[in-house]
Amino acid sequence: MNVRQIGLVAILVLATAVSAQAQAVREPQLGDFRLKTVRHVLQQAPNYSASGSQISDKSPAVFREWLRIEAQFETKLEWVNDVKLVYYALLGRANEAKLFKGEVTHVHVYKNAAHNSAMFMHPNAVHRYGGGRVEAVAVQLYYRDRLFHMLSDPVSNVRWWEQFTPQAEPLLNPMQTPWAMLAHEHYEAIHVPTRSP
Repeated sequence: MNVRQIGLVAILVLATAVSAQAQAVREPQLGDFRLKTVRHVLQQAPNYSASGSQISDKSPAVFREWLRIEAQFETKLEWVNDVKLVYYALLGRANEAKLFKGEVTHVHVYKNAAHNSAMFMHPNAVHRYGGGRVEAVAVQLYYRDRLFHMLSDPVSNVRWWEQFTPQAEPLLNPMQTPWAMLAHEHYEAIHVPTRSP
C-alpha cells in the first residue's frame, strides 16, 4: 500500500466515524420528554434530630404544612443536562388569587421513566396568600429552552397560569427547604449556577 492509498483509507475511516457520531447525536423529538404526573400536597417537613443539639425542636413558624409540588417525568435520551421544570402555584380565589412561580434545572439525567422533581412553598406563605389552600398547580417541562410537555393539577386544558402575573416571591427548590438532606436520594440532581467573584 502506498502513501496515497493509506491517506485515502484514513479519510474514509474518519468520515465513517464522524457520520456515525452525527447519527448518534440527534435532535430531540416531542416524545423524548414527558411529564407523567403532577401532584401537590400540604405536609409537614421531615423531622431531623441530633443528639446534644442546642436548637429547639419547635419551629418559629406559626403554621407547619409546606406546599410540596412533585412532578415525575421520563426521558428517552441516554444522558441529558438542562432539563428545566417550571412550576406554578395558584393560591387564593377571585380578586385575591396570586400566582407563584419557580423553576429548577436538572442535570445528569439518565434515560428512564421515573425521574422526580419538586418545588415547595413555606407554610407561612401558604397561609398568608391562600389561607392554607392551594387552588391549582402546573408544571412545564423544557429541554434546551424548548417546551416539551405540561400538566396541571387539577387537570386542565387551559393554560390558566398565563392569566396571572407571578408574585416576586418564588417557589423554593428542595435544596432551599428542610427536604435538602433527602433530596439527593429522591430527586434528580439540581444545576447550581456558578457565581462570579
